[in-house]
Amino acid sequence: MKSLCNNWEFVKDPQDGFFAGEPAEGVSIVRLPHTVGESPLHYAAPEDYTGIFGYRRTIRIGDLSKRYFLQFDGAAHAMTLYVNGREAGSHYCGYTAFRTEITELVHEGDNVVAVRLDTTERPDVPPFGLVMDYLGYGGLYREAWLDERGACVIEDAFVRADHTGRIEVDLEVSGAFVEARYTVMDGDSVLERFMGSSAKPSHAEKQIGDFVPWSPEKPALYTLLAQIIGKDGSVLDEYAVRFGFRTAEFRADGLYLNGEKYFMRGLDRHQCWPYIGYAAPASLQYEDARILKEELCCNAVRTSH
Repeated sequence: MKSLCNNWEFVKDPQDGFFAGEPAEGVSIVRLPHTVGESPLHYAAPEDYTGIFGYRRTIRIGDLSKRYFLQFDGAAHAMTLYVNGREAGSHYCGYTAFRTEITELVHEGDNVVAVRLDTTERPDVPPFGLVMDYLGYGGLYREAWLDERGACVIEDAFVRADHTGRIEVDLEVSGAFVEARYTVMDGDSVLERFMGSSAKPSHAEKQIGDFVPWSPEKPALYTLLAQIIGKDGSVLDEYAVRFGFRTAEFRADGLYLNGEKYFMRGLDRHQCWPYIGYAAPASLQYEDARILKEELCCNAVRTSH
């Protein structure tokens, strides 16, 4: 996917023409992750980061035989997406990613992508509704992407792998294909390669022999590479997802991980930071995880905020 983090125009209280590419006053150039308002270190109030805001930039399209998708990893809190002045979709949650196809809305050359972002506390957008006890900063606060794909696309891949080595895969695919091939990899090494079922190629099950079960102490991760195959044997699309072999279940006497009773020791955390609100790069989130694990000796985290 192509990063769309640079060269966004940003404005507060945008007019309708802004989303169609018309000139606007008060525009600044920003990059993502971005917060709509710099928050003070102490005593921040909702007025510091709530309102209606506009973002826009151009994307260049060169091959109209492809399919194109836009993805926003985090837009707090209610967004409407426009492509060349036409509404392309909307998303009403600041804590989940938004992805939509824009193939029918683009033309060859430069295209205008714009976002209307409502950062106010709305009762129809979770987690608001007069029950929120923390600050809900606003902005396109995670990365944005342009995804160029072929006619047949793997939309998602769901992997279930238990601590005995049994793996089950289900693909969500749009477009016609003949069969699917699955490869389990440990880094660059291939552990197992298998095909989907003849009745339903988008589903597969396999028993893996050589693996290390996942645990917080030994977080062994593997990669599943799913490929869909066309009539001529060519690879139409592929999708990679990381996973671990593990089984977690709650019984009457507590949590069992990989068949053994496991004691969780963890803390709550917020994803916000001084001054920048939610607009923290991945490196800061990783640093938080490192502190929890290595300095505070946690093996769990409550990702409630």
